[in-house]
Amino acid sequence: MKIKKERVVLTIILLGIIMTSFSAALTTMSYRKLQADTVVHAGVLNTTSAVKKLNYSLSFGKPIDKFYGLKEVLEGIDRLSYDINGVEITDSEGNSIEMVGDISKNVRRTNPDEEYIIEQDGIYAFVGFDAGEIILKLDKGVVDVATKAYMSYIFRISTYIMLGVVLAAFAVCYIKGGEEISVKRMRVSSIIVLLISQFVLCGLSMQRVDDAFRTSMDKIAVMTAHSLENDLNEVIERGISYEEMTGLEEYMSDIAADIPELENIGFAGSYETDSAGMSTQSMQIIGAESPVNIDCYYSNAFINSKRLNNAVDVVILMLITIFISLEAIKFLTNHIECKDTRSADKLYIPGFRLFVFAQGIAFALDAAFFSVYSDKMFEASGLSETMSFLSGMPKTMYSTAVLIGLFGCSSLIDKLGMRKTLTTGLLAGVIGYIMCAFAPNLLFLIIARFIFGFCDGIVLNAIRLYAAGQESKEMHNRLLVEYMAAIYLGISCGVVIGGLIADVTTYSVVFLAGAAIGGVCLFLVYYAGFPENKKKEKLTFRIALRELRFPQVRIFMVFVVIPLYMASLYVEYTFPLFGDEVKLTNSMVSGLLMLNYMILAYLTDPISNWVMKRLQTRWAMFIYMLLQTISIGLFVLTSNIVAAILAIIFTSVWDCFGLVAIDSALDHVEGTVTEQSTLLQMVFGKLAMVIGPVAITSRLSKGAAGATNVIVIALIIGMAVYGSTSLYYSGKYKMLLQGGKNDKS
Repeated sequence: MKIKKERVVLTIILLGIIMTSFSAALTTMSYRKLQADTVVHAGVLNTTSAVKKLNYSLSFGKPIDKFYGLKEVLEGIDRLSYDINGVEITDSEGNSIEMVGDISKNVRRTNPDEEYIIEQDGIYAFVGFDAGEIILKLDKGVVDVATKAYMSYIFRISTYIMLGVVLAAFAVCYIKGGEEISVKRMRVSSIIVLLISQFVLCGLSMQRVDDAFRTSMDKIAVMTAHSLENDLNEVIERGISYEEMTGLEEYMSDIAADIPELENIGFAGSYETDSAGMSTQSMQIIGAESPVNIDCYYSNAFINSKRLNNAVDVVILMLITIFISLEAIKFLTNHIECKDTRSADKLYIPGFRLFVFAQGIAFALDAAFFSVYSDKMFEASGLSETMSFLSGMPKTMYSTAVLIGLFGCSSLIDKLGMRKTLTTGLLAGVIGYIMCAFAPNLLFLIIARFIFGFCDGIVLNAIRLYAAGQESKEMHNRLLVEYMAAIYLGISCGVVIGGLIADVTTYSVVFLAGAAIGGVCLFLVYYAGFPENKKKEKLTFRIALRELRFPQVRIFMVFVVIPLYMASLYVEYTFPLFGDEVKLTNSMVSGLLMLNYMILAYLTDPISNWVMKRLQTRWAMFIYMLLQTISIGLFVLTSNIVAAILAIIFTSVWDCFGLVAIDSALDHVEGTVTEQSTLLQMVFGKLAMVIGPVAITSRLSKGAAGATNVIVIALIIGMAVYGSTSLYYSGKYKMLLQGGKNDKS
């Protein structure tokens, strides 16, 4: 098929504008978060000395509300930096004990991992000590100014990149050929041009982020010098002259030990080190004849780790833009190829993939922060700690609704048809998101999350059942492949995008954005061409249970489905726990998990096609279990970071054919119905997802690798039972065939 060159050029330019603008918006949000992190960390450094004093004094048993001179301590922190607008100290229950400066809001963190909260009037940072917490109110204007400067920079760079895209679009279309070019050439040209533009933007953005990081290191040195200056002058004011002080080198080294950015602190010229550089700062010491200069030596290990972390952040954002670009190009080119053969009574594959991709983005936006949001709602409710279980009720009710949706989606398809069933599920998601955005209290949030849960319970399971109900095995496998690729890409993009939006705005904005994309999905259901007709054969969970009358089905559900669904928890559950054990940054963990999504999205089609053409389904399943056992087992045996990363890569590759084969693994069993066994499989899979986390958590005292051992044991048992029964029934089937031949003779 040929397309006019003018249309191709226009398409590439429009995609370039949209994707470059989108990428610039993502990197700007990330840069704003980096600036907020820098301001918070620099501000927190001002409390280092105060925390030491408080902990030392409180170690004698004095309660915090009886601490003499507490206000003076806070005033000392307040005047250390112009970024600090106010300081408050609370006891272990969160009750305010003392405050100085401009603090008009009662801002508290809801979990120990929350470093700061951005409000309209400033940034509130939290520093814990033995008997309570110091709360700093920091100036948000510094972050706003830095973000505006970055926006100006990224706008200029984006403009240059877009000019390059325009020139490249004309070049690839007009260098060779006639008035029209092929769809394949359009696809390849679009991908090359957009990928190059994103790599250039990524590189320039990474350089700007690195410059900001280096500036933040210098700011840490300035804040450290101010804090030391304040400590020394406070001692001098109490009657000890600077010349009489001893042990200053040890004191400065002790301070540096609490600051990860610094390797050491010493008087100017007193040390020779191979650190990543240093910054010389002057301190105005009372009674000293001249300023006292100190050298702040930067830590090589910290700088390398942080720069890698920043680079991973930028690369992840670039990959998200690339994913969306590739999906857009794939949709447009597939649409051009398929539009002339499109039938009103058949599913439109390009539209189907686009629908699933958008749905994955929409309803994964809050995955990174919803547990935190739920905790905040519980904290705001004023309930006692004895009722803390209520903070997990939104998640519990969501899971309950998913399960109800799973049991009910088949009945809905029977009564309403596929299109209306999907519309019903999407409406539940949109309504649930809107209710979450405006939830005034925890009870309302629980109800909202229950309604939202029906979305995943109905939509995702309905699509799986729709694929299983296809008469053509080829169509069944194709729908599963397209579904897996699109949903994993959508989820990986949605999680990161939602987290960034939450960092720079509010949770409510994320929920409303999800509702808006969900509204688009309502249109895409019709565009995808899902059928309106109801099923001729009724399918319910009760009917599906009849499949258990076959011993092969029972063995498959218990010894294959449950172990394999438990194995899927390695990536999403135990690897993040292991990453925390070995001190991987959140960005590194996210990047490795995204690698899993990338493999599933782009290798499922070729790998599943290659395997399924060469192996019978039941033997493909056995090999799948064997490879999963080996991959995860090596990690369990070695408890090694390299083995853990390789396990992510290899298990993802095996999933590319295993997750497709599992839906057809019972087709050879005479009397079974694929659609019914698929529904049964999803139920047993949910059961495994309930059992798995409990089994793993109960063994966490042995470490993440030791806890993962339960998955390997389940896989080994399942593989042994499934393999032996497959051999048994294969032999029995051959005997029947042989007996039939003998009868004929």
